[in-house]
Amino acid sequence: MPRFPLAAALLAALALAACSKDPSSLVGPSSVSGGSGAGAGSGGSGASGGGGANPAIQPIDTTVFAPSGTGTAANTGGTTSLSFVTSGTAVLGNGTCGANAVWTDSLGNVSGPNNPNCIAYNSDGRPGNNHKGQCVTSSKGYPGLWLNPQLHPTQPYQTNCLVLGTTTFAVVMSFPASATVYAANDGSGQQALDFNQGASTVAQLVYHGTTNDYTTGAGVLTGTDNTSRTWTIDFSQSALDWTSGLTNGNLISALTTTGVQVVACQGTNGCSLVTLKLTLTP
Repeated sequence: MPRFPLAAALLAALALAACSKDPSSLVGPSSVSGGSGAGAGSGGSGASGGGGANPAIQPIDTTVFAPSGTGTAANTGGTTSLSFVTSGTAVLGNGTCGANAVWTDSLGNVSGPNNPNCIAYNSDGRPGNNHKGQCVTSSKGYPGLWLNPQLHPTQPYQTNCLVLGTTTFAVVMSFPASATVYAANDGSGQQALDFNQGASTVAQLVYHGTTNDYTTGAGVLTGTDNTSRTWTIDFSQSALDWTSGLTNGNLISALTTTGVQVVACQGTNGCSLVTLKLTLTP
């Protein structure tokens, strides 16, 4: 993982002074200028979160970061089904959604049903799913922009603005990838979380330090539930990858305490809102 240049840190500090921020001015691991903040852009049906191009997983710079804990991830609490749109524009304006939430991207590629690029979001000013703030449309016309109780904007496609389905059910998910948390030794407060399967890093979160106070994500975490169904969690969805608006804080820390609500999908069978939690080995 590359080190954070001082100039980039200064730019980030200046950018954070505004309520709405431009991610193209921030430089650091997994910060991809123009990234989706929403999810996978593949025409396939197995991704989760919906959206444009995925940010890239970055290598760990072992001269700056050292392992501080290992563990595993699982879901906790109930699982709520999500609704889909069956007409109109797909996530980030990339193509359209049709019957059965089939996504046709801007190049004409057609997905299977219940594609995450067609997940539905509220934008009519109603409170978020946490009964706070408001769900509105962004200045670019993207739905699901959550305004916090002080009316500060977060970013579009926010989990608080998901259109929840009518089904809540219990499911136990497990993820074979092992988790390693890394902490920076330079006093910046930066952290990284890698999920490794074999010799490959399949998913990653990077917390960019106490000065910047935001987390970015990349990759896809794949697991199975107690009925042997496959689930995927895209780490570039807005719940895990900050691109604009009010910063999202240290999600690595949140994963180890309360957990983080994320979109998880099971192929063409649909997507659900789950709480992902990381358990570290003492």
